[in-house]
Amino acid sequence: MTTLPHNLTAERGWLHGAALDLGILLGPWVVVAALWAARGGDGASTALWWSQFVLGNTTHVVLTFVLLAARGDVLRATPSQARIVVAGSLLTFALSWALFRGVQAAVPDWTDFALAVAAIFGTHHRLSQAKGIWSLYNLRGAQLARPAPSGRERSLQQHWVSVGLVVVMVAWLFVPSGPGRSFPLLQAIPREPAMLPYAAAYLLAAAWLAFVAALLVELGRARPRSAPKVLHVGTHGAAVTLAILAPVWGSIVWGAIHGLEYYFLCARMMRPREGDAAPGPSARWVWPLMLLSMAPLFLVGLAISPFAAVRPALPSGWAEEALIVVNALVMAHYFADAFIYRFRIPGVRQVALRRLGFA
Repeated sequence: MTTLPHNLTAERGWLHGAALDLGILLGPWVVVAALWAARGGDGASTALWWSQFVLGNTTHVVLTFVLLAARGDVLRATPSQARIVVAGSLLTFALSWALFRGVQAAVPDWTDFALAVAAIFGTHHRLSQAKGIWSLYNLRGAQLARPAPSGRERSLQQHWVSVGLVVVMVAWLFVPSGPGRSFPLLQAIPREPAMLPYAAAYLLAAAWLAFVAALLVELGRARPRSAPKVLHVGTHGAAVTLAILAPVWGSIVWGAIHGLEYYFLCARMMRPREGDAAPGPSARWVWPLMLLSMAPLFLVGLAISPFAAVRPALPSGWAEEALIVVNALVMAHYFADAFIYRFRIPGVRQVALRRLGFA
């Protein structure tokens, strides 16, 4: 059997290390709980800002393109990948900007329709990332010479994205966003009330929890059991449940977990690896490069900050226009990520796993 480094054995299956994994998965819950305890429902705007611009749900999107520029092997993992990713991302950005800007200018009442389109892609993206990281926990288990996941776990894992996407989008588009309210979180059709009663949220949450419970039971049967993987699946399952029952607060927690996960995944991908054919940032410059690249998006965040003391004085309408550009960049990032992490394609899988340290 291959001898593993001491630190890998000691981590017992953690992806980044026990402290960091726990911080990524549980930290957003602590931040949001503290804001709720301090300000109640009035703290939602502050919590949303923290989730988007500090914990990374918005700021992380530029890191996709920084990674492609810093590590050319990711961009050229297959002969056609560079053309597809560059042309597709530019086209997605242009079409998304035209959609968001056009709707706002011509038919502002339909703004939520454009946001609903973005939410569908964004929800799929979050669920897909959670599923992908779940697979990395399985790879960590393989490095520790643990048995492969059961067939039932793999089967349930394959349905994670589709089941989650359906329950979340039904809740956000067709169910009131709270008891006693008339409209859903995203009012895609202007002035139309929610199509389903709020009680439907409980049915959707129950269906999702049944699915997650089946997963956790299956993960619990494994010997030895992987506590990090159970925590990852359970935490994401809880975040989706909250997103169904309390869409605003749920999207805040879930988005923060997603952003933090992306920060540290991107940092791993950007590290120099043995056999790199082209120069790139050294290990000590990975995080400074990431922070510098995210600075413009953070400045956009300051323009809409709930903290008046740090909000800069900007020309009228500047922040609104900047957010349209940011939202278009988010959509382009969905497109690029869909190709960077296509693990079913051997060339992409080989490059991504080497960059992640799972070669």
